[in-house]
Amino acid sequence: MIVTAVILAAGLSTRFPGNKLTSEVELEGIRAPLIHHTVRKFIESRVFDSIVVVVGHEKEKVINAVDFDSIAFVINRRYKEGMSSSVKAGVTVAMPYSDIVAIHPGDLPFIKPATLRNLISVASTLRSGGDFVVIPRYIRTGKGGHPLVISKGLLRYVLEIEEETRGLKGFLRRFSNYIVYVPTDDVGTLADIDTPQDLVRMTSTA
Repeated sequence: MIVTAVILAAGLSTRFPGNKLTSEVELEGIRAPLIHHTVRKFIESRVFDSIVVVVGHEKEKVINAVDFDSIAFVINRRYKEGMSSSVKAGVTVAMPYSDIVAIHPGDLPFIKPATLRNLISVASTLRSGGDFVVIPRYIRTGKGGHPLVISKGLLRYVLEIEEETRGLKGFLRRFSNYIVYVPTDDVGTLADIDTPQDLVRMTSTA
């Protein structure tokens, strides 16, 4: 079984001065660019056979910020069209060899490796029963978060998403019967960084 993470790091960061993904932040005693922290969590989970980072805006800076070996980078030259283009760029690369793909925004660095391990464990158990979409659900609010963990059989439909039909939200609506929610107390499944205020709030409580 091959498990791949697709981490989306191509966006414009329009609500953040500069590029939020390359902004340095101290987390768990480590000072590094935000995208470095996100990728680090996936590496530390030790359940992913490959990690694909999709880059676009300021791609060289983002690539240099991910200071790990064995990370694959995919350049999305259409990143200005929205997140859907990055999702498809990453899934296109991962789909031929992956049995399970986890899609995760690069600006959610606070997720716990243990959460990732649990999600992949659930997904692995579900494989014998057919296709699925595994989603963490934060127990305090009941809201679904990231990553989305998708079985191989549904990946071809991910390639059909468009911004006009709400991207992955449209995909989830279309395949709602395949969704399995996994309860979690990990707020990092929801805590994306859109503004400097988000970063200050989360780093003060992480």
